[in-house]
Amino acid sequence: MRRGMGPTVVIAVVAALAGITLLLWSSSSGSSLVGPPQSTWAPSVGMPDLPAVTQAPAEQASGGELEETEGRAVDWLLIGFLVLVVAVVLMVLRMLANRGIREREPLTVEEDEELVALLEASGDDVRYRALAEGDPRNAVVACWVALEDAVRRSGLHQNPAETAAELTRRVLGRWEVDEAAIRELSEAYREARFSRHPVSEQQRDGAVGALERIHDDLRRRVLAEQARAAEQEAVAQEQGEQQAGRAGAAR
Repeated sequence: MRRGMGPTVVIAVVAALAGITLLLWSSSSGSSLVGPPQSTWAPSVGMPDLPAVTQAPAEQASGGELEETEGRAVDWLLIGFLVLVVAVVLMVLRMLANRGIREREPLTVEEDEELVALLEASGDDVRYRALAEGDPRNAVVACWVALEDAVRRSGLHQNPAETAAELTRRVLGRWEVDEAAIRELSEAYREARFSRHPVSEQQRDGAVGALERIHDDLRRRVLAEQARAAEQEAVAQEQGEQQAGRAGAAR
């Protein structure tokens, strides 16, 4: 199954993004993150007042130009730092993506059988029979029971406190099936199974449609696993050819 990001890496990426946001806010607001020290000291009563020192116009102009030059330098340093942080974040994300591809483990035999069983239980034949045969109540029940039977045949260990319907929902969620489709079909099943009011053709169509969406998600997962297996096989073949080339060059 697929492994997730390590918590340390996630924290590092989030911290970098937070730093970028803080620096951008500081730059746009015109305020400095580190300002000059603010003193709360005040002269004691009775000290003589010192004459105010005024700067000459030339000195004031040169001081303004110096401050403007320093401001530009700070802005360029800030831009350079932001570019560096963004580059580091992108590099980390790319490494994570590559590592996710490398570390994704192939399906076990049990998982593969489980996925195939679920795919068959939601396939065209089951959906056609649900639409064409029997009354709507039995058809809705059959759509969900087919999935429960597939999970049961896979031999997955069931928690004693877990019902068959709960186990089926958990298994489908593990295969990244749309939760809305699972909920729609399971609720339609409970209503058809335990209620006494009539079940309409519209409810039958809704249950079959939810089963079709479940089947589509399972099929996408199968295709993704096949593509991943083909990619790993290609990588292994390329590595084998490189090793053979190095061995031939060593001779």
